[in-house]
Amino acid sequence: MKPIYHCQYLRGRRLRTFLAVANRIIPPTSQNEGAGTMATAGILDWSLSKMVPALRRKFLFLLILIEFLGFFFGGSPFSRNSKFAQDRELRWLENNRIGLLRMGFFGLMTFVKMSYYTREDIWKSIHYPGPILPDRKPPNEIIRLLAQRKIEVVP
Repeated sequence: MKPIYHCQYLRGRRLRTFLAVANRIIPPTSQNEGAGTMATAGILDWSLSKMVPALRRKFLFLLILIEFLGFFFGGSPFSRNSKFAQDRELRWLENNRIGLLRMGFFGLMTFVKMSYYTREDIWKSIHYPGPILPDRKPPNEIIRLLAQRKIEVVP
């Protein structure tokens, strides 16, 4: 039985929103699952635990904001909207005249990609052989286990 990582910050509505957003930023393909998985969410949650509290609160607020903005783009919360409505909302955030919204979108996109491509099971599909110093001990064993999918992630 795998050890378990309990998400501290991505739970409930925020987790549903993150999974939906992540799957629109990196959708599933025939070779790989999309970014909207608990494996990706676990890596982001671990990263959030290392973040300055004020910045973490802003990031988590952005997820709630995206969820509720979904009503304006598809009539439902973001996580329950169609892919078309979700894409429309994310494009609106990406090109918004309000710099904070645009910056929030790019921050979220960066964290989705960082969390997804940290996963060692994704490396082969992008022909990445791994770190230059593979034997170097990671700064924290939990992130290594999460990246190797040797730990189960639960909300």
